[in-house]
Amino acid sequence: MIRLAEMSDIPSIQMVARVAWEHTYREIMRPKTRSMFLDEFYNYEALSKALVVRPGGVWVAAEDELVLGFVQVVPMLDGTGLEIARLYVLPNYQRQGLGKLLLSAALSSYPNTKWWALVERDDDKAVQFYRQQGFRKQRDLTLNLFGEELGFVEYSLSCEL
Repeated sequence: MIRLAEMSDIPSIQMVARVAWEHTYREIMRPKTRSMFLDEFYNYEALSKALVVRPGGVWVAAEDELVLGFVQVVPMLDGTGLEIARLYVLPNYQRQGLGKLLLSAALSSYPNTKWWALVERDDDKAVQFYRQQGFRKQRDLTLNLFGEELGFVEYSLSCEL
């Protein structure tokens, strides 16, 4: 079931993030960078703010009480649309359509919106996922995350539902 996240989901979202980040980025970014990013952007205060951002928000894929994945949407700072800021599914539940369901929930909540996603260039599964969902590459970027230079690809999608 896909639903809007609640404050009680924050510990589960943090768990999904830590497991997914280790699985996804262990060969892409340094352990220190991963740890610092998770501590900065997945702490309780940051996630509690993310739950109430509008337009935007956080949706979870849950089975009974277990959160299997989540998607976070935030407004673009320049006002050009909304960004899929985070979309992660536990490794054992990947490739079962949960990412697509999470993305669909976000997109359908804000129809007629220009969507953006910033994807780590070496995360082949994410690059393939966004392409399969109709996102188009806009540009390559190099960003410094906590002292580590990493390559990213910016994607966009014009959505009319």
